[in-house]
This record gives sequence, structure tokens and C-alpha cells, in this order.
Amino acid sequence: MTPFTVQTLFLLYSAISFLSAILIGVLFWGKKDFSANLWLWACLLTSIATAVTVFRSDIPPMISFSLMVSFETLSVVFLGESLRQLGDNSSKTRFNKLLLIIPVALFAIVEIERSTGNGFVTPMMSATATSFFGICNLFCLYQAVIVRKKFTNRFFFNFLATTFGIVIFLYFLRVINVAIGYSGYTFDIKILNVIIWFLLVLFGSVRNLAYIVLRLHLGFAEYKHLNNMNLKLSNVLEDRNEMILSLERLNRSASLNALASTISHEINQPLGASRLNAQFAEMKLESDPSNVRLLKELVKNILEDIDRASNIVKNLSRLSSNQNNNISSVNLAESINQVIEISKGKLRSSKTTINLDCASHYQINVNISEWQQVLINLINNAIDALDETDIDHKKIEISAKQGGKTIKISIQDNGHGIVAGQEYKIFDLMFSNKEAGSGIGLWLSKNIINRFGGEITAHNTIDGGACFVIELPSA
Repeated sequence: MTPFTVQTLFLLYSAISFLSAILIGVLFWGKKDFSANLWLWACLLTSIATAVTVFRSDIPPMISFSLMVSFETLSVVFLGESLRQLGDNSSKTRFNKLLLIIPVALFAIVEIERSTGNGFVTPMMSATATSFFGICNLFCLYQAVIVRKKFTNRFFFNFLATTFGIVIFLYFLRVINVAIGYSGYTFDIKILNVIIWFLLVLFGSVRNLAYIVLRLHLGFAEYKHLNNMNLKLSNVLEDRNEMILSLERLNRSASLNALASTISHEINQPLGASRLNAQFAEMKLESDPSNVRLLKELVKNILEDIDRASNIVKNLSRLSSNQNNNISSVNLAESINQVIEISKGKLRSSKTTINLDCASHYQINVNISEWQQVLINLINNAIDALDETDIDHKKIEISAKQGGKTIKISIQDNGHGIVAGQEYKIFDLMFSNKEAGSGIGLWLSKNIINRFGGEITAHNTIDGGACFVIELPSA
């Protein structure tokens, strides 16, 4: 053995600890991983402490010994806190500052012992520092045992716990050697002392390597878990989209069914008028075929009635069709007028007037079928609300104003309004104030408007009626 054997081990351990810090820094570069950062600083502190201790004969004992053993103690405290952070599921990462008392206390005790030893490093100081190392590693052992319970694969935690256990045994074996007077000097070249430090360097290095492998393992496990979660989330989103499509079809069917009786009445009117005009024309052809002007007027009325019925059927067909799901530029006023035309029968039977104030050039990017479904939902709701009142002049006001790149569409009635406190709840799925309500219409309307990049809100007007406001990007 040469006098430099233990010093060489210390320098080797310092280099290995420094390389471990670099490797952890590279692996977790740019990541806010508190556990990894603590282990990295622990490796750096160990590297500094062991390297400086080798050259302590040329440095004041307060720095070379007292401060370095405090650094080493702090590094082991960091290791324990690093393990604790691995099992901490909270978003806040906090270091237990009370643990700083341990290295500070060691510094104070060692300095007191040094002052009683005429300023030199004594065996008592070495035994005190080594005891603190063992106690701090016991803290790490405890954290490894506690944290492993929170993970399914406990192999690496068990390995780390075993490593800490061996290190604790070696440190207390070193304390016994000092106590019995076998080797009171740290760099003593006695065989047992050299073996103890060799094993401490070996297991200290293995401990750092085990932590790195553990974090890689947890990273791969987390990656696999995230992939599984993404797959499940994708399936859930597909199911959600299918559910929304089914609800859209159901809501569209329910809305059109609600209009069915009034639509049939609306179509029967022009058809009945056409029949009467045709019968009158037939009668005139027999009695007065020379009256061409009257016959032309009758034919014109018949064509107008046919066009009226045709427009109603065409608008209804557009609403009931779901073949085109593309979003395109739509004329706002025209799209609203088509829905009003379909709703005229229900408006007439409810004795409700509807007014539209919208510039003819406003354009929005929507799916026309879905957009008009939203309008039907809101107009039907307004008519139903007005039917529950006994006011004489029932009315629905639809207005549109453009501000910047947004168009704000307001649909308001002069009914009883929204129950106080339910302005947001009415958009929840399955929530309805109607006895026969499905609780789908407004939720679906909000979902559709959100897909168009817009927002829909509701509030009561000053007069007490309900007002629904839709904000959509202008095309």
C-alpha cells in the first residue's frame, strides 16, 4: 500500500460524482424536475467535498474539514429529499428547510471539537462526521422504503435501500474503528480502513448509477403510461364525437317534429290556394276564354303559391339533410330568413311576431345545416316560452351587429325570462326547465357554436325577457 491509496480513492469518487452530476444534467436538461435537481446538487457537493478533503493539509481546517464534512452531510440530505420528491404527487415542490439544521449542527460541533484539539483534525472529529454521515444515510434509507410503496415496480427502490443500508453499516464500522483506536486518521493506510473507504466509494458510485437507471425506467414507464392514456383518450373522444353526432340527429329530428304540424299547414295553404285558382281558371276557360288578362293573373298566383310551397320543402330538406358537413361562408341574413320562413306556421299559431335586423352583406363561416339547427332551437325555445305567458303582443327580435372581426347575433323575446341563477346551467347537458324537454338543445347549440370558434351566452333583458347572444367570427 502507498500513502496515497485513500486519497486516490477520494479523487476517484470525486470524479465519478462529478460525472454523475453531468449525466443527470444532460438527461434532465430543460425539465423542471426537482428530484433530479436535488440529486445533481448532491453529486456536485460530494465531488467538491471529497476533492477538497484530499488537499486539506494545504487548506485551513475550518474550510477543508469542517466545511467539507458539512457539504457531504448536506449532499446526503439532498439525496433523501430527492427520493421523497419522487413520491410526492403534489404540484408544489418544497424542500424541507429544517433538514439544513443537520449540516449546520455538524459544522458547529466539529469546530468546537477542533478548538479543544488545538486547531487540528482529531479522531473525535472524524468519528463525529462519520456518525452524521451514517445518520443522514439512515434518513435516505427511510425515504427509499417509504417511497417504494407508491410504485408498482419496486426493484430499483429496494436496490437503493439496500445500498444505503450497506453504506450505513460501513460508516458505523468506521466509527467503531476510530473508537477502538484502530485508525483515527481518515487517510490511514491500514488494510481495514482502506477496504471500508473502497467499499464506500464503490457503493456511493453504484447508488448514483442506480438512481439514473431508476429515473430512466420511470421515464419509459411514464411514456408507456402516457401512450396508453392517449389511446384511451382517443377512444373516448371518438365515442364522444359519435354521441354528439347522435344527439345532433336526435335534436334535429325533435326540432323538425315540433315544426311538422305547422309546416304541413304552411304547405297546405299555398297548395289549397293553387287548387282554388286552378279550379277558377278552369271555370273561366269554359265561360269566358277570351279574358286572357284574368287567366294570366290566375296562372301567376298559382306559380307563386307553388314557389312558396317549394321553398318551404327546400328549406326543410336542407335542415333535415346531414350529407354536407363542410364549413363555408354563409350569408347571415339569408340563413336566418330561411329558418324564419320554416317557422312561420308555428309563429302564426302562437300569435308571435318575429323581426330581423341584419345587414345583407354579413358573412359567417359555419356549416349551414348545423347553424340553422341552432337557430331553430333558439326560436322554438322562445316560442315555447312565450306560449307560457298571457301577454298580448308576443314578439321575438333578432339583430346582428358587426364589431371588428366578430359578428354578434342577439335573439331575444319578451317572455318570462330565465330563472335567476340558471343563466349558465341551461347550457348543461340534460338540463331543462320544460316538462317534456330533453335537455339536449341548448347544450348542443353551445357545442356547435364553440366548434365554429364562437361563444353563446344567455341573460335576461331589462324588460324581463330572455336574450341569447351568439358571437361568431365574420368571414
